[in-house]
Amino acid sequence: MSDQTITVFKQNHLGEPVFHWEGELIAENVTFRLVRAKFSGVDAVPVDKVVFLKGDLMLERYYSDRWYNLFEVHQGLSDRVKCWYINLSQPAQFTPSGIIWNDLALDLVVYPDGMYRLLDEDEFNALRLEPEVRKRCLDTIQEILREPDLIKQGLVFQPGSFD
Repeated sequence: MSDQTITVFKQNHLGEPVFHWEGELIAENVTFRLVRAKFSGVDAVPVDKVVFLKGDLMLERYYSDRWYNLFEVHQGLSDRVKCWYINLSQPAQFTPSGIIWNDLALDLVVYPDGMYRLLDEDEFNALRLEPEVRKRCLDTIQEILREPDLIKQGLVFQPGSFD
């Protein structure tokens, strides 16, 4: 597949635009897209134990049949992985030139040593979500923690934190 520039549209839980960015579509099938992008936010964004820096490589995996997307965050453009950042979201929508995803606020960050932390629980709890959507998100977190190969083959989770 030749690399194609596409636009990723992040929306809030109500489907309202939050922001968008461009990346290269490097792999896809019917229910999956892999995008190579660079972190383009402000110069430095602290996230738990790491800092996302402008220009960090992001390998972003989007699914139209799963309730999350997964960002593999690299140190600059190197092969060194800082973390895997999982956004709980409604299944992504794919268009010929883009990806649309609705963020549900709850995030899971996983470090290369297997440590993990659940983030933004207060924000998630404040959302007005249908009970089945809330349950689906919490069940998805448990599924990911039971099956670390969903993130990286061979990853072994260490005791994490849900504070």
